[in-house]
Amino acid sequence: MSAASSITEKPSVWIRMAEHNLYDMCKEMGFTEERFIKYQKKRLFRALLFGFPLIVVAFFFQWWWSLAGISISAFLWWNEYNRAKKFYGKFNFEKQLQFSKFTRMLIPYLLQTNATLYSVFSRMLDRVEEGHVKSSLERLLIEMNEYPNSDEPFVRFAKDASGTDSSILFMTTLYDFQQNTYDHSIIMELGQLSSAQLFEGVDEIISFKLRKFSLYPTKLTMASFVITLGYAICMISEAFSNGLL
Repeated sequence: MSAASSITEKPSVWIRMAEHNLYDMCKEMGFTEERFIKYQKKRLFRALLFGFPLIVVAFFFQWWWSLAGISISAFLWWNEYNRAKKFYGKFNFEKQLQFSKFTRMLIPYLLQTNATLYSVFSRMLDRVEEGHVKSSLERLLIEMNEYPNSDEPFVRFAKDASGTDSSILFMTTLYDFQQNTYDHSIIMELGQLSSAQLFEGVDEIISFKLRKFSLYPTKLTMASFVITLGYAICMISEAFSNGLL
């Protein structure tokens, strides 16, 4: 091995300046390194755009303007990270829901006479929507031919399509079913498990929608408060002006 190949290439400074889990989240959502660097540059530009002018003003007026500029820039930088976390949470939830729907559709096919995992997965390709599950399923079919006596393709599929412990358990149980038992009671139990997970996902969707609606009264109240506060400030200013006159 050459000395050049043994040296580990350091990640870009834009990756190193990111939060500890931001790059991994973006990578899971399909970001390339180039796209992530572009995102970081845009994020930094946005933060400096509003904060830097106040820092410049501090040189001509009072020093505390610089603190306001730094605070605004730091808030905008943090807020963009917070938005990324929320987007990743939504992305991850959608991925879990798609995997649950996939397992629900899978069970009836497996209960058919003389059904094999490979044939069932092949038929599922036409029914699964475009996304993580379908691309992972295509890779699984290829790897099942390359590694027929290994459960690694099943574990990799579970991690790529869902990433939860329950999905790994589901797929490894399918592998054991194919290799050893062909006991259809196992498939029935997996069907009950996938149904429970799907209904949990539906409950989460309902809770999410309800939370969004519950914020509307608060937003309306805050909007009216801003108008009232502005009116009150105008009245106080006018009263002071009349008093001084």
